[in-house]
Amino acid sequence: MDDANTLIIVESPTKAKTITKFLPSNYKVVASKGHIRDLPEDRMAIDVERDFACDYEVVEGKESLIKELKSSLKKADRLLLATDEDREGESISWHLLEVLKPKIPFKRMVFHEITKSAITKALEGGRPLDENLVQAQEGRRIVDRLYGYTLSPTLWKKLSNKKLSAGRVQSVGLRLTVQRERERLMFQQSTYYDAKAQLLAAQKQGFEAKLTAYQGQRLANSKDFDSVTGHYKANDTVLKLSKEQALSIVKELRSEQFTVQDIQRKPFVTRPSIPFTTSTLQQDAIKKLHISASDTMRIAQKLYENGFITYMRTDSPSLSAEGTNAARHLVDQLYGKEYLSPSPRYFAAKSAGAQEAHEAIRPAGDSFLQPSQTHLSGKELALYELIWKRTLASQMAEAKKATTTVTLEAGNGTFTATGTEIVFPGFLRAYVEGSDDPDAALEDKETLLPAMKVGQVCPLESLEVVEHQTKSPARYTEASLVQELEKRGIGRPSTYATIIKTLLDRRYVVKEGSALAPTFIGFAVCQFLETNFSRFVDYDFTSMMEDGLDKIASGELDKKSFLCSFYCGDSGLQNQNVLQLQQDNKVLSKTLQLPHISNDNPVMIGPYGAYVIDANGAFISLPPTWIPGNITDEDVKTLLANGKEKQEPVSLGNGAVNGGAVKVMNGRFGPYWQEGDGKDAKRASIPKWVQDAGRAEDLELANRYLSLPRNLGKDEEGNDVLAFKGKYGPYIACKNKTRNLKKTDHDEQLFSITLEEALALLSQEVEKSKGKGGSRMAKASTVKNLGEFEGEAVVLATGRYGFYLKAGKDNVALPNEYKKDEEKALSLTLAEAIELIRTKRAKD
Repeated sequence: MDDANTLIIVESPTKAKTITKFLPSNYKVVASKGHIRDLPEDRMAIDVERDFACDYEVVEGKESLIKELKSSLKKADRLLLATDEDREGESISWHLLEVLKPKIPFKRMVFHEITKSAITKALEGGRPLDENLVQAQEGRRIVDRLYGYTLSPTLWKKLSNKKLSAGRVQSVGLRLTVQRERERLMFQQSTYYDAKAQLLAAQKQGFEAKLTAYQGQRLANSKDFDSVTGHYKANDTVLKLSKEQALSIVKELRSEQFTVQDIQRKPFVTRPSIPFTTSTLQQDAIKKLHISASDTMRIAQKLYENGFITYMRTDSPSLSAEGTNAARHLVDQLYGKEYLSPSPRYFAAKSAGAQEAHEAIRPAGDSFLQPSQTHLSGKELALYELIWKRTLASQMAEAKKATTTVTLEAGNGTFTATGTEIVFPGFLRAYVEGSDDPDAALEDKETLLPAMKVGQVCPLESLEVVEHQTKSPARYTEASLVQELEKRGIGRPSTYATIIKTLLDRRYVVKEGSALAPTFIGFAVCQFLETNFSRFVDYDFTSMMEDGLDKIASGELDKKSFLCSFYCGDSGLQNQNVLQLQQDNKVLSKTLQLPHISNDNPVMIGPYGAYVIDANGAFISLPPTWIPGNITDEDVKTLLANGKEKQEPVSLGNGAVNGGAVKVMNGRFGPYWQEGDGKDAKRASIPKWVQDAGRAEDLELANRYLSLPRNLGKDEEGNDVLAFKGKYGPYIACKNKTRNLKKTDHDEQLFSITLEEALALLSQEVEKSKGKGGSRMAKASTVKNLGEFEGEAVVLATGRYGFYLKAGKDNVALPNEYKKDEEKALSLTLAEAIELIRTKRAKD
């Protein structure tokens, strides 16, 4: 390390704190806390005509940080940009350079783990900023922005729901889950039969054998049915037994002698899994630790920034020489030399596009901390231990196993018994797929048969018919969806957690146990995109887009050409969207084509969810708990026959106010919570944001609202200071004074405001103004800048009659539902505003 005053910029405060421990006093480490510039959320901010130029803005709240960084730069002799070694990290560094404009030498500081040796080595090297990586990241950002900002407003218009969104990879992930659900709905379930015998070997050791053939004809099994459609695909040489046939055969064979005809023992080996990449870590954490993909990445980020593991966003399964040696040393120490692989194992990425970091996820350093030495706890310890075990297993000996197959004859019947023996556990001592307890899993993986010999007669204890039903394809889980996305080359592993979280947050899918089940709105969005934008939800097209981004990163493809091929021309997204908006297909788009629901009573989609229309033209909402995969056509017909019934209350449990039963009720003015019954019952309206989030049946949330008003304490005169939720939003009150609280924070301020904060707010004067004749009127004020239209500023304003738009000198009225609803008014986008402005000017 030299004596120059050096400023190092990283993304996170935790990372900064960890690195600082390894550096002398002439090094200063500062965190940018992510991007300091980004595209604004209120407009597309991409000028297609100017080669897709981006109009970046400083992230709100980062002004003081930029000032601090510029101040630190003045005292530094050199600048090291130590953001993560991937496209996103490269982009953060580029934005820092664009804003800070350093006049001192600068370099990218490269490392893949935060240890003293890695940081020391990184200080000795460095490299220039990789412009190709920056272009690739910006290309991804632009194409995702073009996709979302072009298609989302079209979805709002065609499906009459402004909460919808489309995303380049998100929509393809949704399509996978919907296609799987369609397969399940169309699956033809079949029933077939065989038999199982409980037999005794020598020393009366019991074992089970299965009837596999009768009169020399093989019996049908699960492999004889198509796994997707359920259709029976075997030919006439295979015998598919009915229940009657199976019962008859069992009756016949009960009196026969069971004799061993053949014994086959086949040894085989299994090899350990490769070290973790981002996607395989997510898959295993979901299956073994039961934590979501997003939680896995959050915990892994923390482990990395605190110096416990190497960088967690990587497509590469390779281990460095340092990592390989550390793993082999621990295997030798903990298990002995016989458990080491004969020579070090080396791993390479399957994908030519592997581009994130350059090593697998492993414990950091040249000697690995054992889990008990880390002082970690909870999920952090569990995830570290998972990574530690997988890394060690990758350098361990193969597991040696053997299968034994015993064939027995009984009259016209042929029976088969199979067993598996673990001859040498090898890597299984450390790591077993799908298990967090390797020793217990080893016992489960062994199914030993008793010793037998050819010609031996095995007495029959019981013989029973066994019924089998074919199973429809399983729904995707988070783990299997991540696996499928990676297999198809769709998206990047580092984005999978965000994709799944978006699908869940938008309620395009819901969790049924661990499975992802698409909702009616998910079906509707998928159906619309498949019908009208098939190219843009095509699996191969989406994979090709990833290949294009990889080529930009390697300098083989120009970013502008890539973006033009996606957005411009007759087949480009821009033109396809214009053509779609010209079509009068709104009703067709809102009518769901469900394979198991009759066209006589189709399910429709609207702004308030799924519904059906009865013979009188009345709209009947489907119960909020219904999803396409869990209902039948008969359910829909029953709903129509019953008409608009009063919804039954849903009991949530006991309340926190007086211990009475809390229920979700439906009244004239919408859903509400009620604790207790009769005139003493406590009631609270269910806020719209709670309904939208699907949390109406959350007892903890219900108790918070039922416990209102909050008594915050007393003022100096001894008057109670209370926090209420009223008809027009949350507010505080003391004696004859009231003050409004925030309406757009999901009532966070309502439940967190302290007495001191409330008294300070109550002490502030309310601004008033006089209208004509001295009457009081609300003062018009700008609430939000939406952007520009035809060279004029478009702003959301509020006045005497509520919210409205200002476009240049014109005032444009909003629909009634926006005028008094602040949350809804603030959700208004520039595209929606422009449509309202055009409508008004056309009338004028």
